[in-house]
Amino acid sequence: MRKSILQFMKKKGVLINAILVLILALVFLAHSYDKPQKEGIKEYAGSESCAVCHEEHYQGWKTTLHSKMEQEAIKEGPNKNILGDFSSKDFHLPFTLEDVDMLVGSRFKQRYAKKIGDDYYMLPAQWNVETKEWVTYQPKNDWWAREGVYPKEWNKRPTSKLCEGCHTTGFNTKTKIPAERNITCESCHGPGSLHVEEEGKGHIINPANLNHERGNMICFQCHMSGRPPKGEFENYAWPVGYKPEEDLKKYWVYAKPTGENAYEMWADGYAHKNRVQGNTFIQSKMYRKGLRCFTCHDTHGSRYTSFTVKSGENNSLCLPCHGDNALYAVFKNDLSEHTHHELNNLGSRCIECHMPKTGKNAMKWDARDHSFTFISPLATIRNGTPNGCNNCHKDKSPEWALKEVIEWKFE
Repeated sequence: MRKSILQFMKKKGVLINAILVLILALVFLAHSYDKPQKEGIKEYAGSESCAVCHEEHYQGWKTTLHSKMEQEAIKEGPNKNILGDFSSKDFHLPFTLEDVDMLVGSRFKQRYAKKIGDDYYMLPAQWNVETKEWVTYQPKNDWWAREGVYPKEWNKRPTSKLCEGCHTTGFNTKTKIPAERNITCESCHGPGSLHVEEEGKGHIINPANLNHERGNMICFQCHMSGRPPKGEFENYAWPVGYKPEEDLKKYWVYAKPTGENAYEMWADGYAHKNRVQGNTFIQSKMYRKGLRCFTCHDTHGSRYTSFTVKSGENNSLCLPCHGDNALYAVFKNDLSEHTHHELNNLGSRCIECHMPKTGKNAMKWDARDHSFTFISPLATIRNGTPNGCNNCHKDKSPEWALKEVIEWKFE
């Protein structure tokens, strides 16, 4: 009898162990199934989810051009968003409005994309907003064009590899579908589904809480010219896989001054094109002192140009730190002591001397340098770099400007 009971207990133990193993396996499978959902499509919540708790920031962001980087083409009616004149017979315009499926940009220029298969391709002309004219769009100086990674034919240059990582949020390189179009909340704060699911309790990145290097990297992911490191994504023109808080340098090799005039920068390191704000800013004393891009820019929107926190047109952006009695004051009594110009003159506007327009975007020169130094007329004489003096005094030579600056120094 005792022997029978022991045998029964052994059999029962085996059965219990088998049940436990089965339960553990099911738990593991459930967890494994749930994990890709967290890391996949549901990883991103979408900007409208953010608006539920952050309505003011959401509505401010909606006023920025970040929220309108890519738009479905609305060709007629009161909401028409096509800026280009498609009635033009300009020879630079080799396609029709019917070819346009998506718009890209609207401040300096507007480009147009056509959908072919599961990808978009940039059509070969852009509309320059300021001059209201068509110009040919055929990149030839970007590294991927210069090195022949992608051919010159427009319909062989997919936006999924060249554009979408910076124009959308959470772009999936396999499906070629973004979590959301445009530069949205989660571009800067990271995927937010867990943050939403847990009712705002953590699981989100606040750039203001990061050190200045990692905080700036959030902006640098799209405003730092460079290319990916060698590997799976080396032919992409954006840092595939990067998320806010991470080390961008693992995903992106920054372009640096070469000592010669190059597509990205002049020989002396100043901006030669748009979207090299990071390349120039990282060279500055401001960066070394710990300033972040969002020290001066409010990505949730403002009424000022380039959504600065205060106006750069009347110096209110700069003088809180550099005005009289400020921590980094550049004059004691009057700004003209520093600028050698009358107060109401363009020469007394901080950004005209310390952020002159040196880079080409839609036209030259319409993009400001971010090294925050004074670009001497000597740089123009040596390398052709635009300087603030001659940007205003167009009728004068760089030699004249240099002579004036030297005389100021020894007054």
